[in-house]
Amino acid sequence: MENVIIPKNKTLKIKKFVLERLFEQIINRFKKIHQINYAITDSQLYGFGNYNSDKPNLKRDLETILHGYVNGKYLYNKYREMRLGKPEITISREYRYLYFNYLGYKNVFEFLEAGDFTEDQKGLQLELIDHKKYADDHFYAAYYLGEDDMLNKGHIVVYNDWKTVEVKFVYENKRGIISIYTFFGTVKLSEDFAFFDTKYFRDNSKKEGAKYIFFIGKSSPYERLYLKGTYCGFDKYDNTIAGIMILKKMNSKAELENEVEEKSFDPIICQELKNGRFIVPSQIHKNLLQFSQKSPFAQIYFGAAGKYSVQFNVANSCHTFQIEIQKYHSKIISLDKNIVINDDKMEVLSKGQILFLDFMITGMFFIQKVSIYVPLLQKLILNLKLSGEFIGVNINNEILKGTATLKRI
Repeated sequence: MENVIIPKNKTLKIKKFVLERLFEQIINRFKKIHQINYAITDSQLYGFGNYNSDKPNLKRDLETILHGYVNGKYLYNKYREMRLGKPEITISREYRYLYFNYLGYKNVFEFLEAGDFTEDQKGLQLELIDHKKYADDHFYAAYYLGEDDMLNKGHIVVYNDWKTVEVKFVYENKRGIISIYTFFGTVKLSEDFAFFDTKYFRDNSKKEGAKYIFFIGKSSPYERLYLKGTYCGFDKYDNTIAGIMILKKMNSKAELENEVEEKSFDPIICQELKNGRFIVPSQIHKNLLQFSQKSPFAQIYFGAAGKYSVQFNVANSCHTFQIEIQKYHSKIISLDKNIVINDDKMEVLSKGQILFLDFMITGMFFIQKVSIYVPLLQKLILNLKLSGEFIGVNINNEILKGTATLKRI
């Protein structure tokens, strides 16, 4: 078989779906040639580790075509990258045409034409080979819930074929003074995720910056118009923070700058980012009671745990179902198999005087959303029946209010 002339580029990037088809056909051909109808280990198939060189292996078959040495472990590693879900696999040196030669093709182009690929799949692979298109910079507007619970936008530019990243946040205070925070870092693509690890410079030395993780799925990151993920780092008040971040792909640097300067936000993005920020104040505490304003009332959370029969009295009717407030977790769950509680929240208000329960109800019950306020301190200590007031929404989407009674069971 005549080998194709080696291209000038020393590497070939192959989409995962192309390599899957390629390996499938290679292994089928290998088994057919050697009449193998039994299970064969990876080390024997690819010819590495403790394999028997006298038995059939793909390494030896490829060496016959190449008329030279083939690294069996290299073959297996590429197969393993594919199985682990890497969206693109890089094949270097002679291996970038040797795989195709084994099947009778000169190169990836002949394989694409002969294979059962859709036009979209062919286009994605051919665009990947045209590496220049993807070596360009990639611009993203970053949306997140920033300091003081205000929505904010940032600049993210990915360079060098998703190898490095620049992150920039711009803040303007009430006097119109601009502060710019800039971070530089590396990008690592692993399975279905992109990891950004950033640093910043201060006093001529490099400091640790924020970390970001974005889900990219099985496709390449630059194919996604939006990416959603998380960040962790510190804010301008030097608090440790974490939260949700949404990236929107922009066509140019000018478009990115215009978007970040624009102060409006898409309502969908607003809803996604609402309450999407977690703050740990940068303080050192000598006593557990100083951790937060909730700390002195921790025993009340524990004391409220238990199973209750909850009765809602509204107008001339009453409606009852049973719940459990879980110890340690403070999570509210339904004890009725026909009712599910979602979006539950439990808080202690007014310096420990009021127990606040809030949750959605899904299932066969008259009330669908409810907020309950119960004066509790002495009654909770004495393990007495708790009575309070509630406001909610019924199955007819009508707002209602009345009294609520929680009785331990």
